[in-house]
This record gives sequence, structure tokens and C-alpha cells, in this order.
Amino acid sequence: MRAVVMSETGGPSVLQLDEVADPEPGEFQVVIRVAACGICGHDQADRMGLTHIPLPAVLGHEVAGEVVAVGGKVRRFAVGDRVAIKQFSTCGACAACLSGDELRCPQKSFNYGGYAEFMAVDEAAVLGIPDDVGFADAAVVACTIGTCYQALTRIGDVRPGETVAVTGAGGGLGLHAIQVARSLGAIPIAVTSSPTKSDELIEIGAAHVVVGGKDAWHELLDLTDGHGVDVVLDNVGAPAVFSGCFRGLRHSGRYVFTGQVTSQPINLYPAFVFGKEATITGSASTLMSSFIASMELVKQKKIRPVTSTFALDDVVGAFAAVDERAVTGRAVLLPGGAA
Repeated sequence: MRAVVMSETGGPSVLQLDEVADPEPGEFQVVIRVAACGICGHDQADRMGLTHIPLPAVLGHEVAGEVVAVGGKVRRFAVGDRVAIKQFSTCGACAACLSGDELRCPQKSFNYGGYAEFMAVDEAAVLGIPDDVGFADAAVVACTIGTCYQALTRIGDVRPGETVAVTGAGGGLGLHAIQVARSLGAIPIAVTSSPTKSDELIEIGAAHVVVGGKDAWHELLDLTDGHGVDVVLDNVGAPAVFSGCFRGLRHSGRYVFTGQVTSQPINLYPAFVFGKEATITGSASTLMSSFIASMELVKQKKIRPVTSTFALDDVVGAFAAVDERAVTGRAVLLPGGAA
């Protein structure tokens, strides 16, 4: 089969299309013919060497496609099923998995292999796709929508009527976080460094758009009658963004990190935290329960996945566009053509 193989870290050109052996399913695995695979910030970090993974590697974890083979102990899926996967595989049998908090599974492992024509993955990471949801949309549900859904519900405890500031609002996570917040009955405020994206952000569901970094707090306070926003969902994790948005957080507000796009650390005075009685926390990934809920929101058309598609052969160009922030929403590779 064709696969994008990374033998060294660096720029987009380290991703090379090659022929590799077709995967065989383990006894608890399914093999998926990959119809679509999203390009995530995690993939960028892997490619640039900011993480440490064994090489050579085939990246890609935002996968949707059709089951073409199943292991002997697979019970929930059959050949021909349309499916998508989440970021992590887990055992499905330990106390954490059985309680629905599978991210604490001691056997948790990150899924790789989606930049290829076929991928083997554990059944526990797989979810069926509704008939009227396309592959490109389904591929980004777990990582792009599910991450935001989990951060805003399980971690941020967002309630109807609350204000939610979303940083990196024009990016893959941000465009979907705005929609998730709106679906929860909250009032989303988009925080972006790109003034040209204001109209698009309003169209996708933002109530207001704030352009800026460390000075964003002025406008966040103005938009909330001086109180500050109830929740900040920070997809950027940069010092200037944190400075502006934390100052714009209300008393007893919740600040939730979901990403970090720079290696710079964030510095803060503890007095700012206890004086505001703020909660600073983070959300790491997507539980199956959040995956299911997010897929249902897409099925009900309460959330519209925003994707830009590229052929698998154009993986270098796709990553270059992502690096240059020239992609609207999530870039998605199509190993089999149109999805």
C-alpha cells in the first residue's frame, strides 16, 4: 500500500510517499481503508521533532474510512462498516475503561498510521459513522470537535448563558470550539490574531470577535460589562495570549488549556490566580463519550466541520499550507480520492 513515511524530523519535505506492507489486524483490531485523515497540530509537533517518537513513522490519527478486515475477537464491527477513530487506543477492560474514563487506562497508546491507504487500529478506539456524515467530516470529529467538547463540558463545565473566549479562533480547533460553545447555549467570543477572519468567525457562530494578544483583556471586559468572561478555552498557549485572556477572565472563572503552539513558558504571579479565585486547568484528549456526543452534534447539523482537502500525494503541500496558516479549518488528506 501507499503510505507517507517520516524517517527524520524537519520541514514538510521529510514526509515521503512510499510503498509499505499492508497492515494485518490483531485479534482485537480492525483494518480500515482510509478515506480521509486530518492533519493535527500533534502531527506538526511530531514532524518537527518536538515530540519523541520512534522513526520511521507513519503519522495520522484523525481517520475515517471503511472496515476491510477484522480480528478474531472483534465484536462491534464488521467488514463494510463506515467508521472513524479517536486519538488513543485503550484496553477496554481495565477499571478506568469500564468506568468511562479510559484516558487513565495504563495501556493507553496514541494512534499512528493514518497517512496511508490502510490502517490497523484497536476496536476500542473506533466509532460508527452515521449514514449522512461524509468521511472528511467524520475524520475530524474526535480530535477537532471532541477535544473542544470535552474541554468545555467535562473540564470547563460551561453552562447556558455563560461567555466563552476561544483563542486561536481561526484555526482548526477554534472554528469548531466556537460551534461547540454555541451548541451548549454559551456565548462564544472569538479571539484571533487575524483580522481578515472576522467575518468568517461571525458566520460560524461567534457572537463577537476580538483581535489581539496581550491587550485582548480590554475588549473582553468591555464585552462583558466589566465582569470578564466565564471561561477561556486556550488553544494557543502562548505567553501574550495568556496574559491578555487571563486578565479578561472574570472572578472565579475557568481557564482551560488545550494546546501550545510555542515552546515559550508562561509566567504568572500566584497572586493573580488566588486574587481572582480562578481555576487554571487543561484538557488532554477525547473520551469515547465525548466522541459519541460530538458525532451526534454533527449528525444533527448543530456543528458543521470545516475542512480543506488535499490528495495524499500532496502531503508536503498540505503541511506547508498548515505551517503557513493558509488553511481554513482542518486540512484533511484523502488517500482514496474524493471523500
